[in-house]
Amino acid sequence: MANDRTNMVSLLDFGKWMGGTTSNILELGDGVTELTEDWGPDMAETQYVNMKTKSNTLNGYSFSTTVERQHMSDEAQEFIDTSFRKFPTGPDAETFYYRFYKTDAVAGGYKAIKLPVVAAPSSTGGGGGETLVSSLQLTGNGAVVDGTITITDGTYTFSEGTADAESAAFSARSKTTETTNKSNLS
Repeated sequence: MANDRTNMVSLLDFGKWMGGTTSNILELGDGVTELTEDWGPDMAETQYVNMKTKSNTLNGYSFSTTVERQHMSDEAQEFIDTSFRKFPTGPDAETFYYRFYKTDAVAGGYKAIKLPVVAAPSSTGGGGGETLVSSLQLTGNGAVVDGTITITDGTYTFSEGTADAESAAFSARSKTTETTNKSNLS
């Protein structure tokens, strides 16, 4: 049986956005009506005169997603509203996106990824009689980091490094940790 959409948990570090220095990782869940990751594979095709078919090389990925969120009275919305007043650019628009699947549980947490992103306020409004909606455009801004998300007392903590032996075969990174709050899972 296929898993439903609630299996994928997406998070954004609102605390490091708009010039902040302290992590405040919040779930992109309540009020979010659309969030689909597009990894935009960058493929290069080659076909020489002596080849009947093309060969392809995967050069990398170009992550992007639009987070569409109903206007809610919560901490995440306060950051989003501020972004529509400040319109951050340059380093102030940089932060981190995290994602894990609830089915990827490991001892004490979940296998997860961390991705540096540029977060830009994209649209806000809606039609007459409809719910007010705001959208953020997230665009990849560096390499994906493999790690683990733990949740303690409603606080998300990302630890860089591998969560299991399978991941260890292709990833050798040092341990770093980022902590913040607001989990709906604990």
